[in-house]
Amino acid sequence: MNDILIIKNLTKQFEGETKPSIENINLNLKAGRCLGIVGESGSGKSTLARAVTGLITITEGEITFDGKCISKFSPANYRKIYKDLQMIFQLPRESFNPVRSLGESILVNLKNFGFKGDCKKQAITLLDRCGLNESFYNKYPSEVSGGECQRAAIARAIACSPKLLICDEATSALDLIVQRKIISLLNDLKEEMSMAILFICHDISLVHHMCDDVAVMKDGHIVEKDVTSRIIHRPSNEYTKALIEASNIY
Repeated sequence: MNDILIIKNLTKQFEGETKPSIENINLNLKAGRCLGIVGESGSGKSTLARAVTGLITITEGEITFDGKCISKFSPANYRKIYKDLQMIFQLPRESFNPVRSLGESILVNLKNFGFKGDCKKQAITLLDRCGLNESFYNKYPSEVSGGECQRAAIARAIACSPKLLICDEATSALDLIVQRKIISLLNDLKEEMSMAILFICHDISLVHHMCDDVAVMKDGHIVEKDVTSRIIHRPSNEYTKALIEASNIY
């Protein structure tokens, strides 16, 4: 499998900060695999996600997505690749337009990315695939639970069959049972669509269930990266060991 995402020597220092938020980050993500980025709050995980999606400019380094160097892309150029690069967030309600129904928001995504068929029918199909029946098409974000809203956000994100889905703490605001169900849904979609996932999370036990590979971040740096099984069972870094010991993996 080819690398869908390559990050080389990525650094981001925000104006007014005395040190970078992330520094010298090097990562590769292959098509169809899930890479977990795990670390405590403030480790730089979300900064990395925002850099990849073009929500912030980078200070140094290079980001290559699907064979294209996107590090210096303008907002207009980023919009051209959003069909293949989608993101879901920690607080799904805040990512929806409150005056649009869930179905209408999915329909807008389908139209924006050139879907040629019956957009409403496809939106209902996507909701159903993500565990929501047809009635959710007409429901508003304020009328559904957090887990239901996150399912709708996933349906909207996969509407354009992206090559890479970035999940930025996408399960963190959900209770444990709902978290597990969302993880199961994402895993199923990854397999069905051969979609790569960059899974940002502070909980290494969730990463254990979700990800093929893991990179552990601390204070803006990657301190360890490997396939998930080796990270979990044979960690080499003391910080990684502490994360595992504090988790509910075993």
